[in-house]
Amino acid sequence: MDKCPHGADPKSCGEDPKACEGCTPAHHAAEKDEQEKELTRALKQIRHKLVVMSGKGGVGKSSVAVSLALALARRGKKVGLMDVDLHGPNVLRMLGLKQPVDLLHAQFALPPELFDNLKVISVEAIMRDREVAVIWRGPLKHQLIRQFLSEVQWGDLDYLVVDSPPGTGDEPMSVAQTIPGALAVIVTTPQEISLADVRKSLDFCEKINMKVVGIVENMSGYACPHCGKDLPLFKRGGGERTARDAKVPFLGALPFDPSVVEASDQGKLLEVKEDDSRFFQALKPIVDYILETLPLTPLATREPGVLKFALPVDNGKLSDKFGHASHFAIFQVKDGAIGPKEIVPTPPHEPGGIPEWLDEMGITHVIAGTLGEKAQGLLTHKGIEVIAGAPLEAPETLVEQYLKKTLTTSPQPHSGGCQCGTA
Repeated sequence: MDKCPHGADPKSCGEDPKACEGCTPAHHAAEKDEQEKELTRALKQIRHKLVVMSGKGGVGKSSVAVSLALALARRGKKVGLMDVDLHGPNVLRMLGLKQPVDLLHAQFALPPELFDNLKVISVEAIMRDREVAVIWRGPLKHQLIRQFLSEVQWGDLDYLVVDSPPGTGDEPMSVAQTIPGALAVIVTTPQEISLADVRKSLDFCEKINMKVVGIVENMSGYACPHCGKDLPLFKRGGGERTARDAKVPFLGALPFDPSVVEASDQGKLLEVKEDDSRFFQALKPIVDYILETLPLTPLATREPGVLKFALPVDNGKLSDKFGHASHFAIFQVKDGAIGPKEIVPTPPHEPGGIPEWLDEMGITHVIAGTLGEKAQGLLTHKGIEVIAGAPLEAPETLVEQYLKKTLTTSPQPHSGGCQCGTA
């Protein structure tokens, strides 16, 4: 991800095909078209996208974004946390995450109870030196955000929490343009200067048609460690009044909690126990509101009455290698008519990966050559009909023959083919 899709240095490429050595405009367009398809596929698997934003810096936006993602994951939800604050990425440091276990799947060495529920990506994960400034122009920022969404294998997510940089510049605009249906969570403090910038954020959301989930007032009060008395750091109620004036929900007020600040600085936010933290206690009703107002409806992966075929191909014909084929040919059939062929690169080889990938795309039928019993079982378990033993012909011909009920197949060996679900 630290290079353009053609291997050129990002500082020389951006979105200009002429800057990519050895690249033609046609190739550049094809790459962008392929990424667009992957982006669309990835976004279909994410139920709700929450963009945590603020009108100005210094309001604790990243703390709210990270804590919200943690709280949702601890409730058993599948959560992605994407840090697109490219000039001030803090998410990995706050969580104490260093080297990714698997960058492609956005997996780090998280505690066991969170490992399967929380995926994290940040520009820091691909930087050789985390202390070096990121000096990128708008087009490259836009491209990186698209790559985070299209190249990371997020899988099915209940919530994607995006930590956006403050203000209304390139990154928030790129997120809004790239993620249809994204919802804004706006963070502020009670100070009037911060509230004035919130009103700009609300205006930004209105102009780009981004729905606002609500406003969170951060650093709202501080409990004296000696007497326990609740003291205002600035003043109170400004966030609620702004929300009321703008006719958007006020999600709640979060106190200034020194233990959370210290844990974030030391990369130990994961170790803070929610029951012992005033901050996390105040966050609970906000999480409850989000869960109640953004229900987790099932993902619609298959359209009624529409068949979707996938065939492994090499050199324009059916491949006998299934998961090791270079590409898959995808056809959609509606009302008996076969739609245009779509060629999609095969994802990296991993146990059970191909059936999961095909299911995410809404595939209803697989036509293959030799295919092991276990792989067939994994596909069938996903509700995908398997036609194995097909001749190695053009994929269009095989789909047409299947629909006309003239497709002939050969018997499959009982133990033939890869048994891991990828070939």
